[in-house]
Amino acid sequence: FITMTLLRLSIAALSTFSSFARGSTHRALVASRHTSRAAFLSSHRNHGSPRVLRGADPRTSSVRKMSSSSSSSEEGKKYVTLADPAPGSPFHLALPVHDLDIAKDFYGNILGCAEGRSSEKWQDYSLNGHQIVCHWAGNDYRCQDYYNPVDGDDVPVPHFGLALKEEEFHALADRLRKAGVKFIIEPHLRFEGQPGEQWTCFFKDPSGNNLEFKAMTTIENLFVKYNVPPV
Repeated sequence: FITMTLLRLSIAALSTFSSFARGSTHRALVASRHTSRAAFLSSHRNHGSPRVLRGADPRTSSVRKMSSSSSSSEEGKKYVTLADPAPGSPFHLALPVHDLDIAKDFYGNILGCAEGRSSEKWQDYSLNGHQIVCHWAGNDYRCQDYYNPVDGDDVPVPHFGLALKEEEFHALADRLRKAGVKFIIEPHLRFEGQPGEQWTCFFKDPSGNNLEFKAMTTIENLFVKYNVPPV
């Protein structure tokens, strides 16, 4: 009986010691892991490595960092704005030209359009606050014309331009004459006596692109709806 009791006590003591040893080993491993993680993070902080927030996409973080760098690199630069955009929603028109220097003289000097951004292949201008962009399309480019009869005139298409006030229209016509610009359709009054009565003129830029400038005698009738009688 005494022998059996001593045997049971010995087994219980061994079990307790084994549990204590396993607990000590686990705590040591956990402490070691924490120490290693702390050393790793400290090493990366000391070397200035970028840190990505938890849940963030590393690609997004890189883009943000690049954007920030780009913005800071632009600091100190000054830009000149020569024209304001037209009220509302300014239109954008891109047109081909055969020579950018010649286009610059025509749109910048003759028409008086303020120049905006430009490159070796294109340049943009403010046409009364609307954006027109001249794109170099090769030295041989010339606009292909088509014609459509309007109030007795063979109107070239495509074409573009502005609806001006009457005084602005006549001032532009005088400016074009003094610059030696040849009119395809001379300045004159069309749709006379009708709701759509207007002054109009047509001319070309040096690349053959057609322009029309007009002036409604009653500006409120610019979009008046009615059937125009045939001439």
